[in-house]
Amino acid sequence: MLRSAKQMGFSDRQIATAISSNELSVRRLRTDAGITPFVKQIDTVAAEFPAFTNYLYMTYNAVEHDITFEDKGVMVLGSGVYRIGSSVEFDWCAVRAIRTLRSRGVKTVMVNYNPETVSTDYDEADRLYFENINLERILDIYEIESSSGVVIAMGGQTPNNIALPLHRQNVKILGTSPEMIDTAENRYKFSRMLDQIDVDQPLWKELTSFDEAGDFCNKVGYPVLVRPSYVLSGAAMNVVYSADDLANYLGQATAVSRDHPVVISKYIEDAKEIEMDAIAVNGKMVMHVVSEHVENAGVHSGDATLILPPQDLDPETIRKIVVATAKIGEALDVTGCYNIQFIAKDNEIKVIECNLRASRSMPFVSKVMEVDLIEMATNAMLGFPVESYPESPIPKTGYVGIKVPQFSFSRLSGADPILGVEMASTGEVACFGKDKYEAYIKALVSTGFTLPKKNILLSIGSFKEKLEMLPAVKRLRSLGYNLFATSGTADFMSEHGVPVKYLEALEDDNDSQKSEYSLNQHLANNLIDLYINLPSKNRYRRPASYVSKGYRTRRMAVDFSVPLITNVKCAKLFVEALARHKEFEIESVDYKASNRTVTLPGLINIQALIPGISTAGSKDFEEISKTSISSGFTMIGAMGTGIPKGVEDGASLAIALNNGNNHAHCDYFLSMNANVDNANNSLKETNALFIPFSPVAGRAMANVSEAAKYFSSWPINSHIITDAKGTDLASILLLASLHNRSVHITGVSSRDDMALIQ
Repeated sequence: MLRSAKQMGFSDRQIATAISSNELSVRRLRTDAGITPFVKQIDTVAAEFPAFTNYLYMTYNAVEHDITFEDKGVMVLGSGVYRIGSSVEFDWCAVRAIRTLRSRGVKTVMVNYNPETVSTDYDEADRLYFENINLERILDIYEIESSSGVVIAMGGQTPNNIALPLHRQNVKILGTSPEMIDTAENRYKFSRMLDQIDVDQPLWKELTSFDEAGDFCNKVGYPVLVRPSYVLSGAAMNVVYSADDLANYLGQATAVSRDHPVVISKYIEDAKEIEMDAIAVNGKMVMHVVSEHVENAGVHSGDATLILPPQDLDPETIRKIVVATAKIGEALDVTGCYNIQFIAKDNEIKVIECNLRASRSMPFVSKVMEVDLIEMATNAMLGFPVESYPESPIPKTGYVGIKVPQFSFSRLSGADPILGVEMASTGEVACFGKDKYEAYIKALVSTGFTLPKKNILLSIGSFKEKLEMLPAVKRLRSLGYNLFATSGTADFMSEHGVPVKYLEALEDDNDSQKSEYSLNQHLANNLIDLYINLPSKNRYRRPASYVSKGYRTRRMAVDFSVPLITNVKCAKLFVEALARHKEFEIESVDYKASNRTVTLPGLINIQALIPGISTAGSKDFEEISKTSISSGFTMIGAMGTGIPKGVEDGASLAIALNNGNNHAHCDYFLSMNANVDNANNSLKETNALFIPFSPVAGRAMANVSEAAKYFSSWPINSHIITDAKGTDLASILLLASLHNRSVHITGVSSRDDMALIQ
């Protein structure tokens, strides 16, 4: 019966629920009975012939494995399905970990079940399992592969959640120990640890009843942050500002009990949120990067706009954050990557959260800093040497990177498009700029945000934010924009000398006489180019529990594709960016590649044959260089051809240099001709060696054995060029491989030679 249940697809947990047992007991029962899954290859060739792929899956509906298990590879757990809170950032981390392991010669086993990811490409890992990231399946793969260890830190929160259960089943977790991961995840343990190392944190408490929650909130004072225990990406979190709000939230969000407690923390208003990504080895921090949030604390870090290097942080604040991060890394004995979120106000810092895993900001940080944090973390986890980053972690980059969120509110019917403690973004875009303003406006445009041309609508809720926005609104007016505003905002701006046109969200828009005052019609008819809506404190969860005018107009902006800004800090940054960089061009700062990119002024001809290169007074150098320039070559590799000889010794070199200096019309370098006798006589003034096999190019090599000696004697930083063909070419390529050096082949004219080179 148990075998039949497994063949029908029931998990151990489902079976345990049905028989009032637990998952591990069912697993023990199953393995004792010899009921284990088989590994099969996914058929990618429609059964035309046997499939030989590393696409694997596990099934109970089989009698044998399709593969053998001798690699004992390292398992890397992916992030699974893309959803809000877990997206492509973690897949980047998993891929970088795999590539680092493979570069070290370590066999890899990737476990993921999302075909949209790069980690599930056939050529990324040695073995790829399309399987769920859960305790049962990871144990199955670990045992059947006899894996040498598991990397759980790259897949986000999902793999982290099974770290301790895996450890209890004797799975070797690479990197930070699962007990320490549990310490960081468990609020009681983590809070006690912070107290012991003298690192501050907001007041908090886990509560199991309405009365306890109310008493705690009255004690610490409103506002407070309320959330159920163990949530992903801020799910069901909210900031509440009064006892009525608290009762409303707890009544809607969760049934508070001992089995379902809520965590309530003191919410610190107008505090700056700061992101710290770090790498440690055996508790010693070897790399750290501080990033700055544009929005104040209260916006989920996944929805926040991130600036690197930080532009507005006090050096003392940064110093305290670095010290606190080092203390936490040491206390948790971290090996690998970790991420900490801080809030700062008046140069005092407090820890919000610590994650002993890769963070969604690490791809951005790695790109901006040009330091692969995941490579460092992976090397640390495997025990490979890790070089500490310089003490001053922020180089003089000459540019600023900004990461902005990408939202999909147009596809989320009814969702209120405002930023809050519950994550809502479905992607992100990062751009570079000479300053934060240029980087920000480029990043916004990259998300599909349309810059305003003429009309901007303002609706600002609180008096405090009206005052804060006043200079920015005046700046918009000075830029020539037509300003519209709702009633309260219009009155305030008029009182402060800013002319605006009044609009109102009318209940009935049928009266044509009212259309000129109708906010709804202006939005619906695309008469507004930008809507800056700054609501009063959001006291309800994002799916609006009541329909306000502000909510309706925000939804209209989304539904009619009107650009919308709902955060005061983002609004101010945007206005300044618009004033400074409304027109911008793509520049060299806008792209960064993993590989070194060399920009050349023109084409290079590496084999420019000059008959009289070593003949005194010859004008051949002049003629060939002129022809090269007219053909688009700005540099030539000058070498001799035929009789007389090319550059083969000191005397011919001196003549060639004199001819080049007096007659060359473009940049050039000289190639020494190999002639059997000069294998141990490399000329310093030449930049390449030419090994001729064709008599046209000079005295040809009689056989490849004569050329072999040059591969061991010629300087490794100087080029080797040859015109070998056929079997000679095959031998030359073998020599190049044996000596681990590159070789340039010229005059390729046959399909067979091209196949050899490929």
